[in-house]
Amino acid sequence: MLDYVQSTGQANPELQMQAEKYVSTGYQRLLTFEAPGGGFSLMGNPPAEVFLTAYGLMQFHDMAQVYPVDEAVAERAARWLFQQQQADGTWQTYDYRAGQGALGATAYVVWALAEAGYADTPQVGQAISYIREFALSPSAQGGTGEGADPYSLALVANALAAYAPDDAMTQAVMNRLYEMRVQDGDAIYWPAGEGSFMGATGESGSLETTALAAYAFMRAKAHPEAVSGALSYLIQGKDAWGTWGTTQATILSLKALLLATETAGQAEGPATLRVSLNRELTREIVIDQTTADVVHLVTFDRGFSPSGENRVQIELQGGGNLMYQVATRYYLPWDAVPAAEMVGDVMTIDVDYDRTRLSVNDEVTVDVAVRLNKEGVVKLALIDLGVPPGFTVLSEDLSRLVEQGAIARYELAGRQIIVYLEDFAYGTPLRFSYRLRARFPLRAQTPSSSAYDYYNPADTTVRAPLEVTVSE
Repeated sequence: MLDYVQSTGQANPELQMQAEKYVSTGYQRLLTFEAPGGGFSLMGNPPAEVFLTAYGLMQFHDMAQVYPVDEAVAERAARWLFQQQQADGTWQTYDYRAGQGALGATAYVVWALAEAGYADTPQVGQAISYIREFALSPSAQGGTGEGADPYSLALVANALAAYAPDDAMTQAVMNRLYEMRVQDGDAIYWPAGEGSFMGATGESGSLETTALAAYAFMRAKAHPEAVSGALSYLIQGKDAWGTWGTTQATILSLKALLLATETAGQAEGPATLRVSLNRELTREIVIDQTTADVVHLVTFDRGFSPSGENRVQIELQGGGNLMYQVATRYYLPWDAVPAAEMVGDVMTIDVDYDRTRLSVNDEVTVDVAVRLNKEGVVKLALIDLGVPPGFTVLSEDLSRLVEQGAIARYELAGRQIIVYLEDFAYGTPLRFSYRLRARFPLRAQTPSSSAYDYYNPADTTVRAPLEVTVSE
């Protein structure tokens, strides 16, 4: 994003300072995931993982366009990847499901290395030969031929587009990927059959796959009509918070959308947009060449009809083909929330306080039980535990759980504890406890608690708040 505002001349000192702060924070955080001995892992512990190291290399390359990145870090990541290459030029993955074998892993690593400036190395050349040989072979041989998953083919497409976008095999792969599209009105998407490299399936997996396909088509200058439909699908998939559900889906969607702004033509002309609520409150936006690629946010926080039925009207005067999204937020008492909306299919969480009435400086023990309801393994599960106001978390309990290997990591974030679980498997439920200390007299509700697969957050199980009373 910082590269975008700089290249389009939209950066101002305040915006640039804020963006650089975020990039710096992200860079420092990314460094903490480098594993001893080289490469990157999910929590920074050995052994390092091929996909995450390639992903880290991509991030360093992107950051280096706008922020001073230590070249030695990226070189170590590339060197570690080269050390993992097999004799036949491939990379293997054992912890992730992408590509169902060598082809998906190899394509992703080649894409990362090519983007980072290693396209001319003999290691990448050997890997490209393997990819070209098996890219369109029958899937039974490890290729991505008929019946193969679009996600794997999208990885192959990006590897080839980064290496040689005009090559005949690159264009053949683009054509095969184009044939796998699904048309939904004006939108086009690619469904993900298998999990992405971090295990995203369903809507999250389709967002990742579609963003990958759109990015590859743009890099190879292929099938512009499919790019337009894919961008429509991505824009429609943006949630009310301005993201795409998961970190990976958000990053890939933004990557595709930003590349589209570089390849797009000029705006058709100035336009005036009027947005009104119930024909009473009206907001007016003027869109010209300087603001055509900017997201305009219109918020109504009053003027609602007592009946509960509200009408949003959008009027456009002038040229242009504009996309829009309407999002609403509302609140319900917890006892009015349907039970079906609180219970997900994938995970179950129970949270119990050993008492809810106590005095200042008393401690309360919180018991947590989490289980996976479907066969398989969740690569990264998140447990979000609400902390009542006026309480201190005794973090030594959580640190002990990390030392024991019961949990991978935890973070204290205001009124919540975020617990990370790696490789959370069916049939091995987790039970743990931690303590809170009451600091002030009060009566309050705890925030809700939840459990979900980090890369499939649409299926989240929520536990309603508990009421606690603290006396003098």
